[in-house]
Amino acid sequence: MKIQQVFIKPNTALSGRLVDWAALNNIECLETSTEEGFEENIDGLVIFNQNQDVERDLLEIRKSFDDHQKPVQRIDINGTLMVGVSNFALWLERNGCKNILIIGSDSLCENPNLERYLSHMKIG
Repeated sequence: MKIQQVFIKPNTALSGRLVDWAALNNIECLETSTEEGFEENIDGLVIFNQNQDVERDLLEIRKSFDDHQKPVQRIDINGTLMVGVSNFALWLERNGCKNILIIGSDSLCENPNLERYLSHMKIG
């Protein structure tokens, strides 16, 4: 499955890291607001978290995707690497997502497991 576009929230530490990751995978990376109707051109949502902790504003974005019946995948970067990567690949294939929004807390950038996950997630 080839991802065509990765959408990110603007001006966050995590989005800066995702721009670099998308470039390494030859994927177009676009900033998007999370205002009414933003999810219209997005096929699915990926939420990076650690220890299942997700901030309230991220849960509100998830609710919007749930309300529009769009697929959501959560990846706990403190979980088992190969299970997380495999589940992500299966989720992409099963749902046919080509344009995804990736969100997560900026504190994830301080966790070395984020780099492990990103280096193993080949989506381009």
